Amino acid sequence: MRKCFAFVDESGDLGFSKGSSRHITLAAVVVEESSRLERIPQKLRRRRLKKNLLRKPELKFHNSSPEFRKAVLKRIVALNDARIVCVTVDKANAKEGDKSHREDIYIRASGELVHEIARLVRVRDEMTIVFDARPCNRDFGTGFDRSIRAHAVDGYREVGRIPPEVRIRRSSSLNSRGLQVADFVAGAVRRMHEVGDASYHAIIAPILAMEKLIQL
Repeated sequence: MRKCFAFVDESGDLGFSKGSSRHITLAAVVVEESSRLERIPQKLRRRRLKKNLLRKPELKFHNSSPEFRKAVLKRIVALNDARIVCVTVDKANAKEGDKSHREDIYIRASGELVHEIARLVRVRDEMTIVFDARPCNRDFGTGFDRSIRAHAVDGYREVGRIPPEVRIRRSSSLNSRGLQVADFVAGAVRRMHEVGDASYHAIIAPILAMEKLIQL
């Protein structure tokens, strides 16, 4: 494999109020070629959705029917080069310091996720990691990019490989169909932790290369 793409999206939130989620899951869908992955949302829109839903700017796990969720997840599994890596943070026992530095939770989870991706894939030339730009309502900028690259390099060196060029992109999922697909994966994994429904998780289990749970 000379290059690969990893699309990373999240399910849940970084809040600690009564209405906040207990967990936040970051999921990466890793592929050698991004084009077939990115075609999944549009193909399913045309074949399965009513006209009023076709006009929605973005379909996500939480606002889709069970049938549509399963269809997306099955399409991902059917790709011959797709693998999934995910990190879920359990916020139930978070300390006050965690609550005061919510963005650090996202940075930590992102770093652990990328570290595991680097350990998993054999890339010689280039790895492009696409993150959702919205979780913390601001652009992390060069500091976030530098941290993520360092985690990737550590992961490669840990398994005795020479690190490739690591490119970091942050994009709105409105403009990235790869991120839209990753949202369905993140939703499937978080739903298992949040409400105990493993039915969606079971669909992606065959290509789930690594899953980690972090307790705050």
